[in-house]
Amino acid sequence: MNRIIFCFFLSMLLNTAHAQSNDFYNLYFDGNALLVKGQYAKALDCYNKALKLAQPDYVFFNRGNAYFGKKDYTSAMADYNKAIEMNKQYTEAYCQRGLVKSFLGDKTCCDDLKKAIKMDSPDAQDAYEKNCKKKK
Repeated sequence: MNRIIFCFFLSMLLNTAHAQSNDFYNLYFDGNALLVKGQYAKALDCYNKALKLAQPDYVFFNRGNAYFGKKDYTSAMADYNKAIEMNKQYTEAYCQRGLVKSFLGDKTCCDDLKKAIKMDSPDAQDAYEKNCKKKK
């Protein structure tokens, strides 16, 4: 009898985890679709809900992009910092953080862009040319 109860609870737990996983990805992908459309506030809502279910670095990165789109550079910087903290090799996060720093007048923007270039980011090279070459 104990074995049956255990199996029942295990099954319920796995079904709940699977449903949460589906909810997470649905929210994340909905946020991405809204981000591409420029609907930043709605994208932020989806990313915030997704982050209540799981906290992978790429959600912080994309939420940072939504904040960037809204010109909320302080919040974007916080999310790019979090993504980099979680994944030191997150090339795109260094590139985006460099752009945010540039908008904020932070002279260390070029350091992030150089790091992203060394990590083979094609976008970082363009951003470096626009934001750092003229500053020398």
